[in-house]
Amino acid sequence: MNKEDSWVDLFFSSIPPEFVNDIKGDQHFQPFRSDDENWRLGGLADKTRWVDENKIQVFWLVRNGRKKYIGKIFPDYTEKQAVEQLYRISVSKPYTPQVIGDAVHEFDRFYREARAYSHIDQFCPRGERVYFPKFHGVVTEMPRSRFSSGYAKRRAIVLEAIRPKLCSRRILAADVPSFLEDFSGINPALSTFEREWYSSLLNDRLRRLEALHRIGVTHGDVKDCHFRLPCDMYDTVLYDFSESYTFSPKWPFRVNSGRPRPLRSISEGERKRVRIQVEERANSRDFRSHLINLSSQNIVDGALYQSLDEEKELLELVLLKVYNRPDYFSMPTLNSVFPFLEKVCPKSDPGWCIRRGRLLRYYESVWAVPCDNVDRPASILFNGDM
Repeated sequence: MNKEDSWVDLFFSSIPPEFVNDIKGDQHFQPFRSDDENWRLGGLADKTRWVDENKIQVFWLVRNGRKKYIGKIFPDYTEKQAVEQLYRISVSKPYTPQVIGDAVHEFDRFYREARAYSHIDQFCPRGERVYFPKFHGVVTEMPRSRFSSGYAKRRAIVLEAIRPKLCSRRILAADVPSFLEDFSGINPALSTFEREWYSSLLNDRLRRLEALHRIGVTHGDVKDCHFRLPCDMYDTVLYDFSESYTFSPKWPFRVNSGRPRPLRSISEGERKRVRIQVEERANSRDFRSHLINLSSQNIVDGALYQSLDEEKELLELVLLKVYNRPDYFSMPTLNSVFPFLEKVCPKSDPGWCIRRGRLLRYYESVWAVPCDNVDRPASILFNGDM
């Protein structure tokens, strides 16, 4: 057995997935292409990051006058830095040009992130790709003229522009296997609806993480802020793969800041971190605080605890337009659909979205999807339980 075979068996616990044979060691990343050759980088998209020439910068990418993408700009990573990192982790191999080249390819955050997004595009099922930002390619020789601010660097990864708005929200299907979690022991003050929302939040996050792990990618930096944007209450996508590991048959130096080890143990650790983060939020009751900020404590607590026996017999038709296809066409999860209910909540009845969230199980879902049919351009395909 050669070393590459032994790494495949160790990482996948001797049960490698079928796609392993399709992984190419020498990977070429999709280049970013734009119909507007005069695109440029505008202002900072992530103002929470400390601006430094040695740190990643995130800018709006302006094309045809619109902020359609974000450009994630990476500082250079040199062979000298690779040698220093090899020394820090006590690699005993001779520092040959081959070893140093492999180290640059493994440790450079630009390569890490580009590998992860390319791998997602290639191996992730179509429906599950909505768990992550859409990848639009890489730029490897960025001229200084593209920059209007910040530190000019050569390399960028271009991604879908994620905003704290409905246009960036994803709907996830409720009728898939879920992970049972009882939050009643976290904070006894939680209402039944709050426990259901945090449980749904946990399940939706674990689903995104599981989709990564199934295709041999580990995130490496699982934080609450990598599921939702700064200052946003609700999740959008799982992002920031600059610390990730994407499986390759070649034995790595490190995997997520640790020794090479099985995916199973890494997955368990990342899942545990997600649970802890959601439990901390449940203990603080940040969801209830958010709802109170939108109306008042009396309205929120009334909607959380009042009897809905009569109201569940008088449910109205609720039409929602979503900007991204769901992962699967079925009833949505509470966590993923609630921002839409909140948006259409009548100003005259601010507790409506909470009550409809509590009654979500009494609804049936139907999806209307435009059908790409040249003979019938206005045709619609219906998906759902009815």
